[in-house]
Amino acid sequence: MPAAGVRRVADQYVTLMRAGRLDALDALMAPDVVRVAPLETGGDPVERRGTAQIVANADRLLADVEINAVDVDPPLLDDDRFAVRFRFDQTHTPTGARSSTTKLSLYTVTDGLISREEVFYYDAPQAVST
Repeated sequence: MPAAGVRRVADQYVTLMRAGRLDALDALMAPDVVRVAPLETGGDPVERRGTAQIVANADRLLADVEINAVDVDPPLLDDDRFAVRFRFDQTHTPTGARSSTTKLSLYTVTDGLISREEVFYYDAPQAVST
């Protein structure tokens, strides 16, 4: 059974994502949060540490992408972790090509903050460039 803190963080995270409030997510992240998303780096198992590195990577990935819509499923809860599935409807701005990407992120919560995110893609991200 998940701890109450995990449920609170998961619910807040999903609420903010659904509202497009990416600016408010920092409050849920540990200062040294780790994000692991190998498909975003061409398959290399690279970890991003801290929100500055994570945001810089997101900016790189989305430089030529317009997000049209994001569907966020309710969180799946477990002891100190939760998972969320996302579906992105996006347009590659240089070509106008529209596509979708689906991913599942597994979050670990430590001391009431997200300390780790592991990203698994159903569809590879469209804007990967190394």
